[in-house]
Amino acid sequence: MISIYYSAGIFLVSFLTNLLLLPSIIKLAHKHKWYDMPDKRKIHTGLIPRLGGIGIFTATALSLIAAFAVSLIFKSKGIKLFLSFRIFYLFSGLLMIYCIGLIDDFHNLKAPIKFTLQLAAASIITAGGYTIKSLTIPYLGTFFLGFTAFPITVLWIVGIANAVNLVDGMDGLAGGITGFASLALGIIMLIHGFFLPALLSFAVLGAITGFLLFNFPPAKIFMGDAGSLFLGFILASIPLMALDSLKYPEGLLIATVTLLMIPILDTAAAIFRRIKGRKPIYSPDKKHIHHRLLGLGLSEKKILAVVYGFSIYLSLIAITSMILPKETNIYFILVIWIGSLLAYLFLNFIELKKIHQKDQTESIHKNIL
Repeated sequence: MISIYYSAGIFLVSFLTNLLLLPSIIKLAHKHKWYDMPDKRKIHTGLIPRLGGIGIFTATALSLIAAFAVSLIFKSKGIKLFLSFRIFYLFSGLLMIYCIGLIDDFHNLKAPIKFTLQLAAASIITAGGYTIKSLTIPYLGTFFLGFTAFPITVLWIVGIANAVNLVDGMDGLAGGITGFASLALGIIMLIHGFFLPALLSFAVLGAITGFLLFNFPPAKIFMGDAGSLFLGFILASIPLMALDSLKYPEGLLIATVTLLMIPILDTAAAIFRRIKGRKPIYSPDKKHIHHRLLGLGLSEKKILAVVYGFSIYLSLIAITSMILPKETNIYFILVIWIGSLLAYLFLNFIELKKIHQKDQTESIHKNIL
């Protein structure tokens, strides 16, 4: 019960902090003309500040400091958790990725440099002992990763972060997806009694909720790379904080992948497109899921309704999967993953059909003329 009160309190502090911070950040950005320049991946055309990540990071950090102060005053169990040496590595890695994102928002770092710095930040977190130590495959047994645990965990963190970053191309999209994911992770952590991961989840949720009030279409501010990379790192790290205490740790990783199914599928498709087209993996295009839904005639608000609805569905699935027995869990999630993949392929089918109809119409008009 105390954990629930702490979680509600940290959410409220984070939410109000960002709500109060963002108007000043927006005003400052306009004064200095710190705008997000439109590119091939984005759909906006106006001059919008991209410094929402400052508010998200600051609100999250201040709410965690407030939670630590309360724990100190009331001498609760949270003191030892906050002062854990492992937490130092986690917060150092999160601070580093925030700084990398912020520098990129101002100076547009080259992709290889940015990726190398991301690996370094993820390595700091992993060095704190937050690693994926084993993987259980049905009928084949449990495989201990040994020395490969470190690089696999680093790639997990960087992969999730870049998936969130790539989907941040439309007002309210990345914020909504990460918001529902952090809410679901927070509930899962409370159910299983993980105090600090729950607090971190609700601190992030509060910051995102405050940000979304300024990011819904038409957006007044974007989260930028400082926001998207920071959120991606946190969402990838939260499950790592609880893995060692679970009998079936893979279940939590599977739940996290389920929560972030939309950006993960979108990123996988983008990588496939670019490899097939022999283009650099980081090259932008307008074939991400929100671009394609816009191409089908949906408005930005309708796209958000579709994506948010699917995110709620995935959140309920992820929470349910963490309650089910291990034997049932894997089949339950497998059906959902296959269903999500089929839904994505169905979107491809509709898109191709519309393109074909458009080509036929243009051909008929040419023949008439």
